[in-house]
Amino acid sequence: MEDPRAATFPRVVIVIMGVLSVALLLQSVFVRQKKNRPVLQGTSVEDKGEKTRAAVKNKFPLAQVFICFILIIIYFAVMEWLGFYVSAFLFFVAVTFVLGGKGLTLRKGGLKVGVAFIFTAILFVLFNKLLVVQTPKGMFF
Repeated sequence: MEDPRAATFPRVVIVIMGVLSVALLLQSVFVRQKKNRPVLQGTSVEDKGEKTRAAVKNKFPLAQVFICFILIIIYFAVMEWLGFYVSAFLFFVAVTFVLGGKGLTLRKGGLKVGVAFIFTAILFVLFNKLLVVQTPKGMFF
């Protein structure tokens, strides 16, 4: 950007979103809900896979959240090198496999890759053709 003031608003929004995300994460980890209040969002998920046994309570998948957080950091780190669209495609594929990896078949995996490709193509059309926004080019684009 030629005018440094043009980048002020996006930077402020990013900083505010980051602070609020960290606050929400800390709140969900450290603050416990009172017993007499109705639960709006619990920390456990019921597994109703087998009908022969009672519903089993599983802990919230913190490992998946941590892996997604690491994938976001990797995504930002390689975006300048690979380019926005290639890194976005790889990020979408990785996150969908992390979050929806149970019961994965070849057909479901291909569908997830196809959806990531379509979403990346929509981003390309939106940013390059409609909004005419520069994105990190990288070595492939």
